Amino acid sequence: MSIHFFDDKNKGKTLEAQELLFRKPYTWLITFSITTLNFLITYNLKNIGIQYLYFYVLDIITTYIIIEFYALGVKVLNKKIPLHQDFVKRVTYQLTLHTLSVVIFSILLNELLDYIFFNGERLSLSFNFYTQDTVLALVFILFFHCLYLGLYLLSTKRIAKEEKSPKVKVIQGMSFKLMDLKEILCVYTSLGTTYVVNDHNKKFVLEKTLGEFEEMSSGRFFRANRQFIVSLAIIDSFKSAENGKVEVFLNAGTVADLSGSIFVSRSKASSFRAWINAHRQ
Repeated sequence: MSIHFFDDKNKGKTLEAQELLFRKPYTWLITFSITTLNFLITYNLKNIGIQYLYFYVLDIITTYIIIEFYALGVKVLNKKIPLHQDFVKRVTYQLTLHTLSVVIFSILLNELLDYIFFNGERLSLSFNFYTQDTVLALVFILFFHCLYLGLYLLSTKRIAKEEKSPKVKVIQGMSFKLMDLKEILCVYTSLGTTYVVNDHNKKFVLEKTLGEFEEMSSGRFFRANRQFIVSLAIIDSFKSAENGKVEVFLNAGTVADLSGSIFVSRSKASSFRAWINAHRQ
């Protein structure tokens, strides 16, 4: 049985960071912030009257709808041109076609609401609206692009940092060796000593206990029982055994201690199968 890690297993994590912008608490916060800033820029507060409160509420609704339209465009782009597949092409489309569509939608929406609530007398075909408000909307859209793409880049940088495998110290003869977690196939105990087996089927003594290793290791390892922690790479095959257990056959080469099979207890059997399914193609 051949098992491989997903190449883009962290795709969901990177999407998760920037998609926070489109969750309701953040969407409303951004809506109020943009509307208030736009209001302060557009109107002279010295001459403000009660009608401006009406304008403000309507502008909040308008901004919220535009942000939802912006989010819809991003979702379409995420399906057609995901950031993790072709970043340059995606940014190009987002800065051109997506920006243009949001600007056009913003103009049409403002004109529609102006016609509904003000009989077209507030904005319709207004020179100030097209030379000031529309330009300001374009600035906000570009800022939103920068915020969205910036969150993506920060999340990929964070994940890349997390992906750097920590090293463990093992004993090699009379000296010590630092071994990358990605090199380790299996960790097990025998007669009170903890051993690691690397990807060349060589055995080393580990100063840590199984519990200590389990705490520092990532999801690429599974604690099969009290004696063994295994990676996917060392598993040759597995099958159901009596009493709900799972019998696991290891591909350990010349390591005598791993020549037979090991058993995953009934209580861990479902977790083991879920771990296998989550990391294989």
